[in-house]
Amino acid sequence: MGVATTYNPVGRPASRPSAAGEPESPSLLSSFARFTANLLATFLVASPAFSAEPSRETTAPSPFAPSTVVTPLRGAPSVPAPAPGTLPAQPARQPIPVGPSPHVALILPLSSPFLGRVADAFRLGFLAAGEVAGRNALPVRVYAAIDDGPAAIEACTQAQAGGAVLVVAGLTRDGASALARSTCPRQPTLVLNSPQDPELPARMYAISLSAEQEARQAALMAINDGMTAAIVIGTPTTLSRRVMEAFEREWGRAAGEARRVIFSGNPDDAPAIKERIAALRADMVFFALDQQGTRAVRPYISATLPVYATSLGVDPRADPSVNVDLEGVRYVEMPWFVQPDHPAVMIYPVPSTPMSVEQERLYALGIDAYRLCGPLLQSDAKSLTLDGVTGRIDLEPGRHFARTLVPSGFDAGRAGPLQSSR
Repeated sequence: MGVATTYNPVGRPASRPSAAGEPESPSLLSSFARFTANLLATFLVASPAFSAEPSRETTAPSPFAPSTVVTPLRGAPSVPAPAPGTLPAQPARQPIPVGPSPHVALILPLSSPFLGRVADAFRLGFLAAGEVAGRNALPVRVYAAIDDGPAAIEACTQAQAGGAVLVVAGLTRDGASALARSTCPRQPTLVLNSPQDPELPARMYAISLSAEQEARQAALMAINDGMTAAIVIGTPTTLSRRVMEAFEREWGRAAGEARRVIFSGNPDDAPAIKERIAALRADMVFFALDQQGTRAVRPYISATLPVYATSLGVDPRADPSVNVDLEGVRYVEMPWFVQPDHPAVMIYPVPSTPMSVEQERLYALGIDAYRLCGPLLQSDAKSLTLDGVTGRIDLEPGRHFARTLVPSGFDAGRAGPLQSSR
């Protein structure tokens, strides 16, 4: 069984959030239809960004116990009481009742010993976006599961019985695929990875930090830069192969054949790459490598060959002295890391405690996933654009969201947008 965590946005008069088993305040609205209509009206009026809106803590695996109702943010600062004789400008939001009530269900493997930390990073970003929304925040319940498969599907069923009007789940590829095959998505559902079957059930939408999307964008960037012959360097891992294939498909449509070179992943084998590519005709190199592989291979690529990559191989938060060898590498990155003056990036808080770059990417995805929930509560959304912290997000045919990222590079070891994209 999932663990229900009730999220009460701040912005109401300072009253202690109710603990598990205590009576709570009256429900938001008893009618499902009135809830959806009023929620959307308030949310969309308050958030013009969904047409073109100008608009970051790591914890150990969740300690939540089954059937516990948690009210997070218990330490949030109190809202000052109004001065005597005055009244608030508008009624304060009330907490979600423990029983069935319309809400957004966020289902994550928070109790998993393997996925708990990354799931928690996403949760923190999702709830941070709700905090920024203030009084206009969507009511959210977090369901902590032990895995992203059967337990998550059971939590989805529990959420439906509890009144969920939208489900956000499927953090892993296997989890998104299992959810897509289940009978759970009876209301709008946003999965957080790309299911293996690209054909989604009715009313299911997918968004992800897809490395394949980034590879396709890197190919287009190289083509736009005038490149005509590519060497693709990757490893035998499944992810690296998927990234290589995505790059090669996009490259083949406009530029022709690419030559593939396989790197074992062992840094001791990196020097041999120099000899292996010397005899190949190319005017650029694409890395389908992780950070370790990128740093190992980069010194053995001629400075005369432009290098393109995905964010898999880059840590934009690393000290410039660590990234100095990446000078000249071009890749695509989310605004969260390279555009601090982006209107949306400026609004949302960075994580309050240090995170790995992989966790912080999920934190940023949590922000954008929350921002998509309001529009998805509209029936059968067919056109949607969001200027997100993870990129420009567009709804494509088949209800898959595509993220367009920022062409980026390194200057003295610091990641930032390329001049042409500023």
